Amino acid sequence: MLRIPGVRPDACASGGVTSFGRVSPPPEYRLGPGDLLDVQLAGRLDVTRQTLTVDPEGVITIPPVGSINVDQMTLLTAQRTVGERVRQLFRFTDVTLAIQSPRCFEVVVSGEVERPGSLQAAAIRRVHEIILVAGGVTPRGTIRQIQITRPGGPPIPIDLLRFELTGDVTQNPLVENGMRIHVPPRTGFVTLVGAVRRPGTYELGPDSGLRALLQLMGGLSQGAAGSQARLTRVAPDGRHESFGVDLTKMLMPPGDVPLRAGDALYVPPGNVLQDVVEVRGALNGTAESAKTSLGGKPTIVQRFELAQGDRVRDLIVKAGGLSPLADLRMAVIERGGAGGPRRQIPVDLQRLLVEREEFQNVALENGDVFVVPPVEDKVYMLGEVRNPGPVEFRAGATLREYVALAGGPTVRSRFNNALVTFRDGRTFKAADAPPLEPGAMVTVPEVSVRWYQDYLLITSAITGLITLYTGLFILFGGQVSK
Repeated sequence: MLRIPGVRPDACASGGVTSFGRVSPPPEYRLGPGDLLDVQLAGRLDVTRQTLTVDPEGVITIPPVGSINVDQMTLLTAQRTVGERVRQLFRFTDVTLAIQSPRCFEVVVSGEVERPGSLQAAAIRRVHEIILVAGGVTPRGTIRQIQITRPGGPPIPIDLLRFELTGDVTQNPLVENGMRIHVPPRTGFVTLVGAVRRPGTYELGPDSGLRALLQLMGGLSQGAAGSQARLTRVAPDGRHESFGVDLTKMLMPPGDVPLRAGDALYVPPGNVLQDVVEVRGALNGTAESAKTSLGGKPTIVQRFELAQGDRVRDLIVKAGGLSPLADLRMAVIERGGAGGPRRQIPVDLQRLLVEREEFQNVALENGDVFVVPPVEDKVYMLGEVRNPGPVEFRAGATLREYVALAGGPTVRSRFNNALVTFRDGRTFKAADAPPLEPGAMVTVPEVSVRWYQDYLLITSAITGLITLYTGLFILFGGQVSK
């Protein structure tokens, strides 16, 4: 918590005046009704000291000088004003003003804070400290677009992240009587990785451009290869797109790169322009990983420098290992050919990491994208079931239980001839199938003839044809005996 020299954190908690001793206010502090001042008059022979309260009209009364208006004056300006009035009566007297106790008033804090509501605050406190007294910003709240409203004025946005990183006190003003502080929900995050002075994940601010964010974070590191930067962005369909960004040109004023929530910028170091590979999907990641999600499951996106001889297992170690949600059978390497389309190289991590088959430990190349999808949690029911489609995977459930979850078989189903197809392409008859796995497909075929119902239908059709033929024969050429 921020501490103001001479001010106890519980000051004004009960609404009363607390003895502070002398307080050193910030230069922008302005006096107002309720401030308790220590006024010292030092002459040639004696020193007098008085404790005076600024009245509701902003006036202090100093015997025998009289009333002096100090409302909305800084402490330095008030001291000069009082000194001029005193020296009109006592020529060789010096005046010193100090704040013994700042005034207290009510401030309302609302929005995404732990304890919203009204609280008593000393005028010497700032917005950041009041938010901390209210329990701080919740994980859902913003620290970059907080709204403060002074009495009779419009809402004003402030950026507490800018204050924390640069010390800009204009983004952390002193509280005022009747001020309202509102913390809206956060808007989204972007990630800076590589040769930047402050790598990490940051909330988007009022200016969603990359140039303002890099300036706030201290810019690029010395020797960074800004022309080789890459930006990874989440497309509307949920896929991640990566493209090159020449920061040396695009960030030259007034140019900029608009950012979106979920963007990840990688800036390689200029002194070692190495080959890079990218990992996506269900891996644990590192502190510099960009966190994303796919189908409600946590995933990451991150780039790594490619050392000579690196293979799939080496990359998994760099990325923090596989997460428990990783689908070991469905990993792929997306690799682009020379001037040709990208192709996919399947990698069976079950055989590589569990069965120790080095054939699956594929050597990596510059620009490879290693994708480990999260495991499926559905079993797909097809054919003659009442509600075909995906059903939730249940460990240990039998084939009949999955058919029941799909509404049961239809009257024309042939359950004993059902086929089970696993994700790796293996297909089994129902009687021979191993326990089902997530992503498996169950196909229940239709019977060709169903007992007496189909026989009756066929017999009825044949009888109708015979009757029709007989009627036509009689009408168009048959003889009827008398």
